[in-house]
Order: sequence, then C-alpha cells, then structure tokens
Amino acid sequence: MDDAHTAIGAYALHALADDERVMFLAHCAQCPACSQESDELAATAARLGSALRTGVPAGLKERVLNDIAGVRQEAPGRFTAGLARWRARVRRPGAC
Repeated sequence: MDDAHTAIGAYALHALADDERVMFLAHCAQCPACSQESDELAATAARLGSALRTGVPAGLKERVLNDIAGVRQEAPGRFTAGLARWRARVRRPGAC
C-alpha cells in the first residue's frame, strides 16, 4: 500500500489484505480525518447494502423516453461552475 489515503474506500468495503488493513489502521490512529472518512464510508456502504430494491412504476421508461425529446440540454459551463462552487463548500479544513 503506497498511500494510506487511497485505501479508505477499500478499507470501508473490507477489500484490503490483512497486512494492508493493519497499516491502514495504524495510519488512522494518527490521522483523525482518515479515521472519520473511513467510518462514514463504511456506514454508507452498510446502508446501501441494506437498501430495498423497488420496482419501476409501469410506463415510467416510456414516459421518460417520450419526454426527453422536449428537454433542452444545458449550455456548457453552467454545470461546471456549479460543481466548482459545490466543491469549494464541501472541502473540509484539516482533511489530509
């Protein structure tokens, strides 16, 4: 494992080898940001795993495909400007 920060997702999904897991946990003992992020990702993964699958309402696909022809595509740049603002808001101080 070259960088413990890149192992957060794999740890949260129980996909690290035993030696990598030990190294990652040692890193988390010294890095509260990674520890918190791995806890949050593990909780999210657990919630996603327990989500119930629901059926698609009858006719939804046909309605979407029929309606899409009348929807204009957004102009380039609007989405990326909003994305930049969102990223600036969610950056956490002290994250490693």
